[in-house]
Amino acid sequence: MKAVLKHMQAWTTIHRGNHMRRCAPLIAIVLFTIWFGSPHAQDINHARQLFEQALEVLKITPPQPEPIATPGAFTAALEAAAPGAVLQLAPEFSYPDALTIRKPVTVQGVTGSDRMDLDTPMPKFTGGLTLAGDDVTVRGVEVRRSTVGDIVVLRGARVTLERSRVLGDPVKGVKRCVQTNGKGDVKVLRNYVADCFLPSPGQDSQAIGGWEMDPGLLIEDNYLEGGSETIMFGGADSSSDDKTPADIVIRGNTIGKKLAWFGQAIGVKNVLELKNAKRVLIEKNDFCCSWTQGQVGFGLTLTVRNQDGGAPWSTIQDVTIRNNTWRDIASAIAILGRDDIKETREGRDVPIGTVRRSVPMARVTISGDTFALDPVKYGKGNTNSKAIQIGGGPIALTIENVTITSASRVGSALSFPAGPIVSGFRFINVTVPASRYGLFGDASTLAAANWTATNPTWMKYVQDGTIENVTVR
Repeated sequence: MKAVLKHMQAWTTIHRGNHMRRCAPLIAIVLFTIWFGSPHAQDINHARQLFEQALEVLKITPPQPEPIATPGAFTAALEAAAPGAVLQLAPEFSYPDALTIRKPVTVQGVTGSDRMDLDTPMPKFTGGLTLAGDDVTVRGVEVRRSTVGDIVVLRGARVTLERSRVLGDPVKGVKRCVQTNGKGDVKVLRNYVADCFLPSPGQDSQAIGGWEMDPGLLIEDNYLEGGSETIMFGGADSSSDDKTPADIVIRGNTIGKKLAWFGQAIGVKNVLELKNAKRVLIEKNDFCCSWTQGQVGFGLTLTVRNQDGGAPWSTIQDVTIRNNTWRDIASAIAILGRDDIKETREGRDVPIGTVRRSVPMARVTISGDTFALDPVKYGKGNTNSKAIQIGGGPIALTIENVTITSASRVGSALSFPAGPIVSGFRFINVTVPASRYGLFGDASTLAAANWTATNPTWMKYVQDGTIENVTVR
């Protein structure tokens, strides 16, 4: 056995130019040794290592096909593609029609290691793109669509949209740039997504949105620019509790709106909104730009909504929001712990005139975030804004180590509207802006300077809560 191994060791140093002729007997020797040689484990392992080295010598880089440059060539290549195939597109490629990809393939254009920018020339799909199959990756392309609907739709499992551009019409806008109603393990990575807006009054618009999905979505290191809500989950009923958006990570993105839209008739509401979602992590993002237009300009909005009345399981639970920055906004945080909309249609879960059923919000934590407000500028002269508004009786809500500053005095720094009380609320190590009413609520006794558990509003609206180390600046 040792003699055989020594012989094999010599063969593994052969010149690559003669590898086809000289490695064939080597492989035969290795296979014979492994299967019929010495039973000693160390010898067998050595033989296997030499076998792997021989295979490495045999590797030949196949000639690379020319990048696909025409729609016809792409259609033919996609039809013929085996599972796992990579279809490489030329930079000048342009596909004019709506396209649905169902095969497990990678469609690849211009790639790099960084987030996609606005200017890099790249292959284009100008009729929209739907990734309906499983194990589909689209990388390094530009996608547009001339109609109002969604531009990119992610429906399969293990689908990835990476280092691409998704652009609405700069004048007419678009309903939604990326729809994420997939079957799980969906990734949106390092893309440039912009001009996702619609005129006001009209429909809401988003850069990214989803409401009917299997668990598992990663949104990381993107530039995202959306009109009404730049990112929103919920907004339409999921078909079951199992289809509630869940296991979502939103990390390291630039998320906002064009400041050039300020003053225009565009349906701006907030920057990020959850209406129905579970197990969400939102961290290390740069959020920008929300003003009074469709709503009053909160940056972060968490409002439980059984949107169409057919999803009584709607809730927001187990959400962590940490170490984000928020700037150029009118107000900071709006929270509604359960739906408060009354039913208006027959045949729903509750009678007309009755508040729609939902599951109370629970276990939401906001920590380490900073908010920079300008309520007069972005609130269009409003001097009675609310930096934080909490209603609907959320359970186990935590706001800690958060800093909120304002370019001008606000109406109230923490406000509670009438309704269910908050249970288990922790408000610790928070810096709030100077305000007229301080900690205040509907039908409360005013104690603007009192940021302790003896404040009448706190006693009225909070059960089993903790308030400590609040700084007014």
